[in-house]
Amino acid sequence: MGSGCSTTTVEAKLKEALTKLENYNKLKSQTAAAMTEFEKTEKALSRLSKQILLGAAMKFDNDSKEYEMVGGVRTSDRRRTLPKAPNMPVPVLA
Repeated sequence: MGSGCSTTTVEAKLKEALTKLENYNKLKSQTAAAMTEFEKTEKALSRLSKQILLGAAMKFDNDSKEYEMVGGVRTSDRRRTLPKAPNMPVPVLA
């Protein structure tokens, strides 16, 4: 056909593309597996953190410096939200 377009060239490029696609899919699968393992570890760490906070709260109280030192927010440091006033219609003056 000219210009280097032969069946051999096309077959070689198709084979190269297939090899690269297979490699890509393999890497994608490995990445997904690694993400799953990371998420499991992250959940375990979260559970451990909660246990540490609960232990500190039980031993020292929720409002202690020790509780704050392990990552908790002291009860006295929490922001209190004020209840909203009911919406009153604005009177119209004539």
